[in-house]
Amino acid sequence: MRIAVCESSREGERRLTEWINRYGTLYGLTASVECFRDPVELESSDALFEIAFVAFGGSAGFMAARRLRERSPSMRIILIDDTREYAVGSVRIHCTDFLMRPLTFGQVARSMSLALRGAQ
Repeated sequence: MRIAVCESSREGERRLTEWINRYGTLYGLTASVECFRDPVELESSDALFEIAFVAFGGSAGFMAARRLRERSPSMRIILIDDTREYAVGSVRIHCTDFLMRPLTFGQVARSMSLALRGAQ
């Protein structure tokens, strides 16, 4: 399973990747995680992902999620932000989940479970 981690912060990227790998270990999921530091880098990638954690924040994160949805209607997108401002918008573009920072492993695990349930 291919998973994109879209996070501008090096620490946030490391933590999300670590938690995705921990989830995989706990539930027997083999995942290949690819990280992107900015929306342009993500959009220029031709790679197809089953799941994307989009945590660029603000309008950049929401617009990146929206473009991912247009490119891949079946991708499971988890939008992460610091405020609730884009929560309703995430529903409108059919994101699998919306998370607010600060994140916990439990939140990420729940989002992974939701995404995998939808992928079956």
